[in-house]
Amino acid sequence: MLGGLESPFYRWCGVISRLVYLNLLWLLFTAVGLVVAGIVPATVALFAVTRKWIMGDEDIPVFATFWSVYKKEFLKSNLLGLTLFIAGYILYVDLVFLPTTSTIYIVVRYALIAICSVFIVVLLYIFPIYVHFNGNIKTYLKNAVMYGLSYPLVTFAMVLGIIILYVGFTYVPSLIPFLSASILAYLIMWLSLKVFARIEEKVNGTTEVESNKSNQVFDKMKVTR
Repeated sequence: MLGGLESPFYRWCGVISRLVYLNLLWLLFTAVGLVVAGIVPATVALFAVTRKWIMGDEDIPVFATFWSVYKKEFLKSNLLGLTLFIAGYILYVDLVFLPTTSTIYIVVRYALIAICSVFIVVLLYIFPIYVHFNGNIKTYLKNAVMYGLSYPLVTFAMVLGIIILYVGFTYVPSLIPFLSASILAYLIMWLSLKVFARIEEKVNGTTEVESNKSNQVFDKMKVTR
């Protein structure tokens, strides 16, 4: 009646079950790191697994892959997380406590809002870049800004997707512990890979002079395999 094991119904059940399992792993390893030290490496591992799935490697051992990435990237990813936290905290404090009593302060506030928008772009792209490329934190941050601003439609699609997921989970909050992080990571990773592919095509399709100019804008990083 359902069309057998090769039917769309069973395939979707398989996809959902993998996403649920991955979400539970993310929660588990976040807790293992006492949340503060666990959430960023767990998120890196989450994106690493979804990246492999999207790129066609659907038969990977999920737990072993997750645990391997979590261990390997624990210190480096927490350094990234600390950097992002400090930057976000500074922006938050500046916005909250900046007075609005004069024109100059109003101009500064709008400038801070623009910087906060760029910071949101960084948050959208930083984990996909982290798991897709080998590089350092400075390069990750720089390219997160450049990739996000260079493809505003894809960035807008990410934001729109997040809003749709948020609305959906507010109507069915019981799904949050089972699908919230994994489905969000899958969406962002899928869209980010589209951006990475387009940039790679541009770089590979340009002349040597144009390619050198492109590399001055986008720091060249080796793709993770």
